[in-house]
Order: sequence, then C-alpha cells, then structure tokens
Amino acid sequence: MYGLASSIRVLARKALKGTMLKRRFRVFSSLSALFIGVIYVLTPAYATSVIGNSNQAKDQLTFDFSGSYRVRYEALNNPIFPTSAESREQSNQRISTRIIFKTTLNYKNVSATLDIRDSRAFLDENDPTLGSNQVNTLEPVQLFVSYKPESIEGINAIKFGRMELDYGSRRLLAKAIYRNATNSYDGLVVEGEFNDWLVNGVYLLPVSRFPNDRDSIDANSRGIDKSFSERRFFGFYAQSPNKNTRIQSYWLKEKDSADLATRNRDLYTLSLDYTKPLGQGWKANAEIIGQIGSAHESASPNDVDEKDVRAYMLFGYVGKQITDNTFLRAEVDYISGDNDNTDNTISDFDSLYGVRRFDFGPTDVYQGFQRRNLKTFGLRSVSKPTRQHNIMLGYKAYWYQKAPEAVDSFIGHQVEARWRYWLYPELRLSLGGAYLFKGEGFERGDYSDNSAFLFTGAMYSF
Repeated sequence: MYGLASSIRVLARKALKGTMLKRRFRVFSSLSALFIGVIYVLTPAYATSVIGNSNQAKDQLTFDFSGSYRVRYEALNNPIFPTSAESREQSNQRISTRIIFKTTLNYKNVSATLDIRDSRAFLDENDPTLGSNQVNTLEPVQLFVSYKPESIEGINAIKFGRMELDYGSRRLLAKAIYRNATNSYDGLVVEGEFNDWLVNGVYLLPVSRFPNDRDSIDANSRGIDKSFSERRFFGFYAQSPNKNTRIQSYWLKEKDSADLATRNRDLYTLSLDYTKPLGQGWKANAEIIGQIGSAHESASPNDVDEKDVRAYMLFGYVGKQITDNTFLRAEVDYISGDNDNTDNTISDFDSLYGVRRFDFGPTDVYQGFQRRNLKTFGLRSVSKPTRQHNIMLGYKAYWYQKAPEAVDSFIGHQVEARWRYWLYPELRLSLGGAYLFKGEGFERGDYSDNSAFLFTGAMYSF
C-alpha cells in the first residue's frame, strides 16, 4: 500500500511544476494516500483475501480500473452572443482534451472509488466562452465510499464523499457528457426502495471549480476544487418500477461568505416526468417543473434586494419508431422568463445543476441557449443503422417566452447533426455541427449574423 501511494506521488510530481502547484499537489496526494489507507483499514484480510477460489469471490478484494482519452476540435463563425461589435464576426476555435482515470476497490459490501480527470483547452485566443466549464486540470472529481447494508431493509447503498450524479431527465441534476468539465458534489447519497419504487435521497454541497479567473483558465492552470457549507443542495429522486414515472424534489440554499459570492438563492424545485408508450411504436413524454423561493438578481455584493421567485418549465414530445433503427419525435419547450429586472419578482427558470446539450445543441464553444425564457418547437431523429453508427438530426425554432422591450419575440431556426462511429469497440469517432439562422429577435446591437459551428473528435476508452 505504501509503495502504491509513493508511486502516485512520484508520477504526479513529474507532471506538476512550480512551488505553488507543489503545495496544492501535497493536498491532492494526501487525499490519494488517505483513499488507499481507508481501503487498507476496511480490508484487514487484504493479504489473504486476494488469494482464493471462485466460491470465495465475495470475500476477496477486487479492483476495477477504467478510463478514457478524448480530444475534440471545435470551430464557430459568428458567436451566438458576441460581447462586442468587433467579436460579432469572430471565428472561435478550440482544441479540448479530457483524460479520465477511474478505479474502484471492492471488498464484501464496501467499495471505494477514485476518479481523476484532466480537462484542458488549447487554441482558444480571445474566446469569451472559455471558462471553468471547459478547463479543470488534474482534479479528483470523485472520491467516495459506498456501503451496501445487508441488514437494513429498503436501503440498497449509502455513499459518502465526492461524486457525480445523474438523475431522471438530467434537466436538474446531471453529470456532463459533451461538456469538457463535469459537475461533482460533496455529500451523502442514500439509495433505497419503497413499494418497489427506486428512491434516492441526497444531501450535497456542490463543488466549485478552481481557478475561475480568465488568465488562469486560459493557461490551463491547476487549482483545488472545493465546496462551501454556505451552498447546500438536498432532496430526493424517485422512479417507478416500470421507469415511466419519475419525481425529483430539491431545495437549494446558498448565502454569501468571504470566499463565495452568490445570488442568495433559496429555491424549492419539483419535477414530475411521465412517459407513456402508446402502442405501434408511438411514445409520449411530458415533464413539468415548478420553482418557488427567493433570490437576488445577481451575485454582486452591491445587490442586496431579495426578490420572490416564481418560475416553471414544460417539456414534451410525441414520437414514433418509424423504422427498425430510427426514432422520430416532435418536441416542445415552454420555459418561463423575465424581461423586467426592476420589479420585485424573478420568473427566469433556474435549471440548478442540469445540462442542456440534448435539448438546445452543443455547449462549450457553440454555447447554445440557456434553459430559460424560451418557447420552442422542434423535430429530432436518432438512427442506429448498424452497431457502429449513431446519427442524430435535429431542428428547432426558438421564441422568447417574454421578449425584451421593443424586441421581436422570434429568435431563429437552428439545425444540427451529429454522427458517431465506433471504428473499434474502444475507439469512437464523432463529427457534427449546428447552424443558427438568427431571427428578428436578434436584429439589434451586436447580434445580427448567423452562427455556423462544426466539431469533430475521437475518444478512446479502456
């Protein structure tokens, strides 16, 4: 065990240079050593458990290791939301890389997981979309212990530590897939069953990615991610036995501290998600989310006005399996918005820790629309002509739910496509793009030009 911990320290020191990074690395390496030590304490029979026959497999220490390496190139002509007239016709390019090393040690009904990721961006000069959502250098995004009690009825697992979570429609709580850096949380998760329903309870401190200043992110500098006790997220996720009904109920409470500037959100959010098979290949889905509470308009320390929040989101689709390998659906979004920040209410919907790529197109360089103040109608098809190919085609028309004063409500038409090809089971290639035909709602200020986006990449998994 000591030798393994020492090897981790030696390898990482070669990758990190500079006095400040070495100090930060000592914290990380201590966590790694602690992780290994926990496994050692939890497995006192380690020396003998690794040797045995298959009948004793449950009592043996097992070791799982997996990971991936992804590289992606993205190019955007005419940003959707330019920050100035000069950047309206700018061409943004980026190469992003992401490395994942994940290991899990299992012994009896206890397991421990360590997930280290390195997300970086290159070729990104003068790109205002670059942030900590894309760069998170050499970070343990998961470090947790899971216990599966055998004597507590209805409890399947108890997890404690830092972890990713991915629930339901992924519109409120999700890990990132397309985005280069993911979401993680420090806290406690209890997974159980009640009347054959899957019920998960969570008490979490969302993790903030560091560094978060422009120059450090652009240089792929490393910081230590951390959570804050002043920001808490708790609630439950429930799923019916047939997986057609899903309920999510969450509270988010946050307040400012010396190291954390917030909007002082105190929000309660409830989601009801129902899927109905209609027969003959037809299927329908609807999700209704309501949100109440209070918040400030911004995280500025000068913003001291607390306002009531009343927001909601509706999503639905009706689709049909039109061929053996193609599913086509028509989909709509209706998401509350706000066009007046001078009154005493906030009606912009807050998607909390959800992701949006599957609804509104690629994120990262393209930076499609946020899940607020929108009305949309679209068509989407997913085809799997062979085990090696996956093709997605999409169209969406966008309107403001509440247009800014003296601005037309129509935002534009967006078309997108994505093709994934598994050259080998371990190697996936991808190619895709999107084009936004901007409508009259963008014919003002710096927003007049159509946006064209292309990406290509490869991911090797092991």
